[in-house]
Amino acid sequence: MRFSLVALIVISATALVGTGATIGVVDYFAGDLPSIDAIQTANLIQTTRILDRNGNLIEALYHENRTVVPLSKISVKLQRATIDTEDRTFYANSGVDYRRLLIAIVYDLTHRTGTLGGSTITEQVVKNDVLDTTEAQSRTISRKFRELLLAEEMERRYTKQQILELYLNSINYGNGAYGAEAAAETYFQVHASELSWAQASFLAGLPQAPSDYDPFGTPDQLDAAKVRWREVLDGMVAVGDLSGSAADTIYAGDLVTRMLTLHKSLAIAHNPLTAHFVDYIVAYIKQRYGDVALYEGGLTITTTLDLSTQAMADKWVKSGVRTYAKRGVNTGAMLVMNPSDGEILAMVGSADYNNAAIRGQINLTGTDPLGWRGVGSSFKVYTYGAALQAGLVTPASLLNDSTSVIGGHSFSDWDGKHEGFITLRTALAQSRNLPALWTYSSEGGERVVSFMHNLGVTAPIQTPDGVATTLGPDAISMTEHLAAYSAFDNGGYRVAAHAVLRVTDSSGKVLEALDANAGRVSVVSPELGYMMTDLLRGPVKLYLGGLGARPVAGKSGTTEAYTGSIFIGYTPDLAVAASLMHIDAGASCNSGYAYLATTFPPSGWQCPTSVLFGENVGVSVWKPFLEEYYSSHPWPAFWAQPAGVVSRQVCSYDGGYVSSGGYNEIFLKGVGEPRYPCGANPYPGEQPYVPPAPPAPAPSPSPH
Repeated sequence: MRFSLVALIVISATALVGTGATIGVVDYFAGDLPSIDAIQTANLIQTTRILDRNGNLIEALYHENRTVVPLSKISVKLQRATIDTEDRTFYANSGVDYRRLLIAIVYDLTHRTGTLGGSTITEQVVKNDVLDTTEAQSRTISRKFRELLLAEEMERRYTKQQILELYLNSINYGNGAYGAEAAAETYFQVHASELSWAQASFLAGLPQAPSDYDPFGTPDQLDAAKVRWREVLDGMVAVGDLSGSAADTIYAGDLVTRMLTLHKSLAIAHNPLTAHFVDYIVAYIKQRYGDVALYEGGLTITTTLDLSTQAMADKWVKSGVRTYAKRGVNTGAMLVMNPSDGEILAMVGSADYNNAAIRGQINLTGTDPLGWRGVGSSFKVYTYGAALQAGLVTPASLLNDSTSVIGGHSFSDWDGKHEGFITLRTALAQSRNLPALWTYSSEGGERVVSFMHNLGVTAPIQTPDGVATTLGPDAISMTEHLAAYSAFDNGGYRVAAHAVLRVTDSSGKVLEALDANAGRVSVVSPELGYMMTDLLRGPVKLYLGGLGARPVAGKSGTTEAYTGSIFIGYTPDLAVAASLMHIDAGASCNSGYAYLATTFPPSGWQCPTSVLFGENVGVSVWKPFLEEYYSSHPWPAFWAQPAGVVSRQVCSYDGGYVSSGGYNEIFLKGVGEPRYPCGANPYPGEQPYVPPAPPAPAPSPSPH
């Protein structure tokens, strides 16, 4: 039966050359031949590439790693090596080499195999790109005959150059590389146009059995790849494209050694340095364009990320974890953003993406609610910002750091001390709790939460009427928190985090591009933004040394029982948030400090460390990152004071205005200026105000 079927294909194929006697046979085997009209290189599955803002590759995503390039951008050396190896009569045959086919059939019969070899390049294109997968993998006479018919038809419709281009862009070269461009990059880190004779001849041998000829596989696979390479070189010598001595020199060279060395130096596919950011991009593209476009559409996604800044951020998060490991810290996060438009420059979601013991794949920058965390006293900016906006307080207002009982509940501060009545500026700089609690109580939670939401923080607040909300126990996205702070920095505009600058399809068509001004909404006045920035310079001057002389603003945050510490702030052109904490997989807390959780049950997620303040994060992570960043970037100029912010002299007694003898403070012109004279608004228990005695007149000089 096998002999009869083989004979049939020989007879029928021969008849195709010029006889019409086999029309019935052709009709029988052709049936509903699939269309080849749509076979174009543009329709091939292609690799999507995620790039940083400078065009550096972050990661490639694909079902088949392929970048389609025109034949003119594929080395002539690879074209010749491929033709010499796969189909020496390519430019002479009509899509089917009947002489070669007959030889292959005789070989199959005499060796009792059923491989039916002898396929031309055109036939391979038909098999790989026209026939459906099931039929292409079958080893039947009918499949082979249909392949011959389509190969003849393809030759009538397409030029040899078009067919070769399609072949070289579609063939599997192993290790996930489909097409010449992906193969050149995978094996040699060059473009297909740059391939040497050695590289081209090595690649030309792989498509015959890419899983067997794997230089990155087992020693046996590497040896097989070398043997195959020698066969290709010998074939090129036989047709005259290489001399025997040239082939020997190529084979004796260090191509394989260099290839293996280069392969070992490459980062793993899902680089942990950028893995959280890539996950963020993948989720965004899937939601917007779907899985097929992401993995097969050949998209080029130019992101906002700066790889050098990303490496710097990752370095300092890891450094902070090491510094405080003895206090139980095992992970952390950092987000770096352009405060003007929300472009994400760096995103470190954990200290180790691949460490399941710290839930490393959960992004602690809060791009997903799983990574939302309490923000501690860094929440206080919303309390004070809302009160300043409403004119309820000024930077000079004296706030209560004396009375611990508020609404029937007793509160204490981080140092257990009381400082009496202190100015808002001092209270914010020192992160005193009682002044923030009393301010929150007097203005009401609804005002504060509305102010926060208006800045772009979407997190729900569990008990907005509870004054403890100002201490930041509620889980909030670090990303939204930093974006909200950015409104103070950029003149009062709400920004949202953006990770994509531009998306183009495989043809270069721009599908989307970031418009920095789109949806630009003013949410606070430039005057309030400037005042908050000026107030937030206080913590930097107090805790971060030399940064106090720079245009830097920031605030610390420490959650209850030290379950998380954060430092967040900005310069005129950079916004940065960093955090350190302890997280365990599972339900239990293994930091060694679970006993500090006296008001809640500790868990792997809510796991106390030893004493760790937000200021510690500022000193060990936030500050050195900023210093290193600006060692290679120019420091920006200080913020310009808006005309609506005025300077007035006030007295330290109660923050009232005074003509002389006081100190200068800034105020919002009109609504935020001091409304009473010095001495008119003493705090409870304060001694009555005694105006300073006027200076004695200077004695008149005596006549000589």
